[in-house]
Amino acid sequence: MSTLLAESRITFDDLHEHLFDQFIDPPFENRTGLSAEALEAEVESFIDSNPLMPKVLLKANAFRIIVTRGQICVDPYDWFADKLNHGGILRKIARRWLDFSVEGPLAETAGWLDDAYATGLLKGPKAGLDLGHIAPGWESMLSTGIDGLLSQVRSRRSQDSQELSLDERAFLDAVEIVYESTIALSNRFADLCEQMSEQQPNHSSRLQIVASACRRVPEHSPTSFHEALQFTWIMHELIEMEGEFVRSMGQFDRHFYQYYRRDIEQGRLAPEEAKELIKFYWMKWYSRTRGKHNGKNFVFGGQYPDGTQVTNELTYIALEAYEEFKAPDPKLSVRYLSDTDERLYRRVADLIRRGHNSFVLLNDEVAVRALEKRGKTPRDARFYLPIGCYEPAVEGREAACTMNVTVNLAKPVELLLNDGKDTVTGKQIGAATGSPESFSTFDEVWKAYVQQLDAALTHAIGCIQAAEGQWPQINPSPLIAGTIEDCIETAKDIGQGGPRYNSVGFVGAGLANAVDSLLAIEWAVFRDRRYTMKEVLTALDANFSGFEEMRQYLIMAVPKWGNNDDQSDAVGKHITDFFSQTVHSFTNGRGGGCQAALFTLEFAWYGGKRTGALPDGRKSGEPLAPGTGATYGRDRHGVTALSCSVQTIDAENLPNGSVLDVTLHPSTVAGEKGLDTMVNLIKTHFAGGGYGLQFNIYDVETLRDAQHNPEKYAGLQVRLTGWSVYFTTLSPFEQEQFINRIAHR
Repeated sequence: MSTLLAESRITFDDLHEHLFDQFIDPPFENRTGLSAEALEAEVESFIDSNPLMPKVLLKANAFRIIVTRGQICVDPYDWFADKLNHGGILRKIARRWLDFSVEGPLAETAGWLDDAYATGLLKGPKAGLDLGHIAPGWESMLSTGIDGLLSQVRSRRSQDSQELSLDERAFLDAVEIVYESTIALSNRFADLCEQMSEQQPNHSSRLQIVASACRRVPEHSPTSFHEALQFTWIMHELIEMEGEFVRSMGQFDRHFYQYYRRDIEQGRLAPEEAKELIKFYWMKWYSRTRGKHNGKNFVFGGQYPDGTQVTNELTYIALEAYEEFKAPDPKLSVRYLSDTDERLYRRVADLIRRGHNSFVLLNDEVAVRALEKRGKTPRDARFYLPIGCYEPAVEGREAACTMNVTVNLAKPVELLLNDGKDTVTGKQIGAATGSPESFSTFDEVWKAYVQQLDAALTHAIGCIQAAEGQWPQINPSPLIAGTIEDCIETAKDIGQGGPRYNSVGFVGAGLANAVDSLLAIEWAVFRDRRYTMKEVLTALDANFSGFEEMRQYLIMAVPKWGNNDDQSDAVGKHITDFFSQTVHSFTNGRGGGCQAALFTLEFAWYGGKRTGALPDGRKSGEPLAPGTGATYGRDRHGVTALSCSVQTIDAENLPNGSVLDVTLHPSTVAGEKGLDTMVNLIKTHFAGGGYGLQFNIYDVETLRDAQHNPEKYAGLQVRLTGWSVYFTTLSPFEQEQFINRIAHR
C-alpha cells in the first residue's frame, strides 16, 4: 500500500525558505472571491443595515460574509489549505466596540487602569478585559467534527425553544451560522485544490490529498493523521480571525496519537512521513510570527483523565521533528509526573542543553492539585492545558483569561514609602498609608505594604468586573464558544459565563524585589539601626547618587531571596500567601473565581522602567526580578539553594501558574554526568513542590560574539521569558539586558 508522501519528491528542507515566506503577500486572485477591501465594505454595510440585531448575530453574519465570499488561495507545495484574505475585519470591529465601551460605560474604570499601567503598578489588556488567553475544546471538535457540534446546537434549540430567551436563541443561531460557514469554507478549499490539480499535473497527487482532507474536515471527525492536522490548523485560523488568540493547540501526543497509530497500522503513513508532516504543520506558526512573537503552545506528556500517562511513540517523533526544525516557534510544554519515563526527562534535557530551549517543564501533580483546590473535578483537572506560557486551564471547559492583570509586587514598597504616591509620575495611585518616618516597628511597614497591595488588587478586580460585564457587547465569540462543552447546553457565550469554569488570572511579578526591599528596611532601619528611615528615603529620592556605601550595605549585608535563607524565604511566603488568598477571595464579572500566579514575562522591563529606586539597592528604571527567581546576581549560593527558596512557596496556591528561570553554564551540563545533573535538578525541584521550570544554558562569551558577529549565530535561540526568540533579532538594549542576566547567574 502506498503511503501518504510516497510520491512526493520534494521535502520540507527543500521548501523551507518558500514555506517561511508563505504569509508574505499570498497570491490571492479575484476569481476566488472578494478582496479584503470589498469584504469590509460589505460587512460594514450589513452592520449599518441592522442596528437592532444582537452583536453576536452581527458577528456571525460578518463571519459568514468573509469566509463564504473572501478570496482564498492554496500553495501547491504545501500539505495544508488555509489562506483566506480576511483583512482582520472582525478584529477591527471588536476594537471599535471596545473603544465604544471604554469611552462610555467603562470610562471611569478604564481611566484608573490607564494610570495604574502608566505607573507600573499593574499591566494588562485595554480596560482589563482579557480576550486572548483561552483554548478551544480540541478533543470535542476532533471527536465529533463540526457537524457533530451543529447537531448539538440544533438539538439544544429544539429542546425547549419556547423557554429560550432572545439572547440564548441569538447565541445558538450565531453558532449555527459560523459552523455552517466554516464547512462552506473548507469545501471552497477542496474545490480550489481539485481545480489546481487538473491545471498543475506536477502537484496533482498532493493537491488531491489536500482536497480530500478539506472535503472531510472539519465538517467530520478526521480519519487520518494528516486530516487531524488540517482540522486543527484551519480551526485555529478561523478562531483567531473571529477575534480570540488561541493560546494552546492542545496535547499533541494525546489528541493526534490515535490517528497516527491507525495510519501506521494500516500502512498509510510511515514514522518519517509523520515527522515530515509535523514540520510542514509547525512551519505555519513559525512563518506567521517569524520568530518574533510569544509562540504557540503545544503540550506533551502528562496524563489522560483516568490518570494513565500519555507519553507514546508520537511524543518522541514530534521531539525529533522539533530538533530538526530548529526554530523558536512553536513552543513546547512538557508535563511530568513523578513516575514519568526517564527517557522523556533525558530527551528533553538533552535538547535544552544543546540550544533547543523552547521548552517549559511542568509538574503535573502540582498543577492538578492546584486546580482541584479551585473547584475543578479530578477528571477535569487532569485535562488541563498550559494556556499561553505556563497557566493551567481545563481544555474545553474553562474560559481561563489568565492574563487579566499583572501586579507589580515591588511597587507597594515604593508606594508605602511615599504615602501612596508614584515617584516617577507623581500620581497618587496607592493608598494613603501615612508618613513612613512615623513607623516605629517593622510590623507597621508590613501593614502598610499589605494595605498598598490590597488596594491595588481591590481596584483591579472592580475594573475587571466592569469590563467583563461588557464582554458580550465587545467580542461575542460563537465559533470558539461552540467548542466549549457547557456553552451549548447553557446557551450562553463565553462572555456570558457559559463555560463550566470561568476564571480570571492575577499574575504577581517582581517577588524578589519585594522580599529584598522589605528585608532591607527591616535590617537597615529597625534591626541594625544603621540608617534612619529619613536617610533611606533621601537615598532613594537621589537614586542612590552619593549614597553608594548605603547601597552596597543594602545589597551585600541583607539576606536575599533565592539563597535558601529562612528569613527571606519566610517573607516571600508571607507575600505570596497574602497575594493568593486575596485574589482567591474575589468573584469575577462572569460569576467565576480568580486565580493567582507568579511569573514576570516582559513585565520585568515594563514594570521596572516605571518603578523608582527600591531599598534592595535596585536603581530607578532597572528591570524587576524574573518569575519566582532571585534578583539578578543576588542568588549567591547556586541553583540548588535558589530552587529550595522557590519550593517554600506553595505552588498549589498558585493555580494560574508559576515558573523558575534557571541559567546554567554549558560546562555544568556537559557529558553524561552533566545530563544527570540537569535531570536530577528537574526531579528535585518537582519533588519539592515546584511547578514550572525553564532554562537558558549559555556563556557570556558566546553571546558577546553573537552581538559582534550576528551572521555566525542566526540560529541562536534564547529563552526570553515565556517564549524563545533568536538572540540576533533582539534590539541592542534587549541583548544587553539578557547578557546581564547570564553574567549574574
